[in-house]
Amino acid sequence: MSWQKTVNARGWKVPFINKSLFQIGKELRPKIDAVIMRNSLIPDAAVQDKAFFPWIAELERHWEAIRDEALALQPGRDIPSLGDISFDHGRIAADRRWRTFFLKGYGYRMAGNAARAPITAALIEKVPGLVTANFSVMEAGGHIPRHWGMTKGMLTYHLALRAPRDTEKARMHLEEGETLHVLHWEDGKSFLFDDMFNHEVWNESEDDRYILLIQIKRPCRFMGNLIQTIFLGAVRHSRFVTDIRKAIDREAKVRESGARKAGTPQPT
Repeated sequence: MSWQKTVNARGWKVPFINKSLFQIGKELRPKIDAVIMRNSLIPDAAVQDKAFFPWIAELERHWEAIRDEALALQPGRDIPSLGDISFDHGRIAADRRWRTFFLKGYGYRMAGNAARAPITAALIEKVPGLVTANFSVMEAGGHIPRHWGMTKGMLTYHLALRAPRDTEKARMHLEEGETLHVLHWEDGKSFLFDDMFNHEVWNESEDDRYILLIQIKRPCRFMGNLIQTIFLGAVRHSRFVTDIRKAIDREAKVRESGARKAGTPQPT
């Protein structure tokens, strides 16, 4: 069975139509996105103007404190590969060098993870329309294949915490019609983009890349915001989110068990 067929076969199905909430959402996405964009308060652009989002300056001011919390975590031991905790990311997360440490997602706060990054956890609570927040690590040599996101109702933010020294070898290609945006990460600097435009990521350097990755709701008028809330509420209760939560809980229990055996104190 192909990966896509396996994805569709998993999880609880809505009676009579035999489809999961995740499948239904994907099928309705074009109509949902059309309503959202008719009500959007910002342009339909691949790279967004940070001036529309005053909270960005606050995160950039504290980037070093955020960086220190991220670098205190160890890839592998503390930061799992995204493909290991989310089957639904399987195609784009096949390269296990892409690692993710979730702090919050779809209204769920990962309490154990947040306790290990308290400054960052407090700062993200001030971000309007926050959907997800995580430390994202792309290890040396890592690659994320060309893809697009879930909905026009979300925008993705990258704050560079530790960029590879060879800047040109770590990049994201973001396609906007005939225009190709080539984006690089620089310590303490950030950008905001619409991930419904095709994009692809490479880290061909010898250094790991650390960023704070945040997804927010697109600023919209009432009807667009209402549609976003309903759509993201359905995602919150889908297996797409519940599988990740369960995997994070399992990782935490394994880590706590190992720490108890070693006599290492755990954050509370």
